Amino acid sequence: MPFATENQKYGFKKEASRGIAEAAPQKFLAVGAEALLDYKSLLIADDKLRGSKEAFPSAAGIREGSGSLPAIDLEAETVGDLLLGALGKVTTAQPDQVNSPTVYRHTFKPDNLVRFPSFTFFADRGLGVKRYPLTVVKKLVLSGGVDGKAQSSADVLFKTEEAASAFVATFGSPKPLMFYQTEFKLDGVLSQDVRSWTLSMDNASGAQRTLNQSRDAKDIVSTGKFAIEGGYEVFFETEANRQKFIDNLPQAVSIALTGDVIEDAFKNALELSIPKAKYTAYGFGTIEKLLGAAVTFQAEVDPALGYSLQAVLTNGITGC
Repeated sequence: MPFATENQKYGFKKEASRGIAEAAPQKFLAVGAEALLDYKSLLIADDKLRGSKEAFPSAAGIREGSGSLPAIDLEAETVGDLLLGALGKVTTAQPDQVNSPTVYRHTFKPDNLVRFPSFTFFADRGLGVKRYPLTVVKKLVLSGGVDGKAQSSADVLFKTEEAASAFVATFGSPKPLMFYQTEFKLDGVLSQDVRSWTLSMDNASGAQRTLNQSRDAKDIVSTGKFAIEGGYEVFFETEANRQKFIDNLPQAVSIALTGDVIEDAFKNALELSIPKAKYTAYGFGTIEKLLGAAVTFQAEVDPALGYSLQAVLTNGITGC
């Protein structure tokens, strides 16, 4: 009997103890159709000379786990764990605990970690249910266009694959942050000439391998610097911002997406702030037959503020 891809379900839970698989998912992600958690076994070829051109039996090599979770609608209620996984640091507060006790504000920043937060991910493909302990979010990409939902996608690494029990996925009413709820500012000034934007954060995580009597990795660790990069498409109305690229001057970039009301005056929201964006491309080009630019930048730390990227998420979730 074949199995329809539409019936697939993905869930996850933050691990209480690193690498110890959780029994069942706590939260669920509505992912794109190309979602994949791929656990594979590599071979070590026998390339010795034996007077024959035929391949002799290979040996078992390492096993590795990686995956992609694409086209996730950017929602205030679900993006928090992905931000925590990619950046590593979160501080949670209540902006008005007395009058608005159900509102929480989570502030995420890049952390100097070797081990980023670990999750157990679950996948029900119909054929069977699998779980993937010690899953780490290596890269998170956020994006938005002029005529649709803001989106996120995540690249993950994990240690191994195990059989898991069936689970029931529960999804609330979709509340995607939309293009018409987006404000894009440059140096604090609202720009209405931007057509689309993207922001990626990569924490340089990779498999750590030792002689641990296993073909699986020992851990997933970060051994490099953050790569926080972004870009936007903009129609030219002035050359002032392009001149910053020519003069190698940074510019503050901020993106604010504001959704539905949570309680009182507080709304679901995500505010992304890059205080020192250094342009890497800002050439003259064409966008929809108008003069425009496909701008790219990298985020550099602001010594005064102490960070290169800050994400502030307001929602009704206690644990981000």
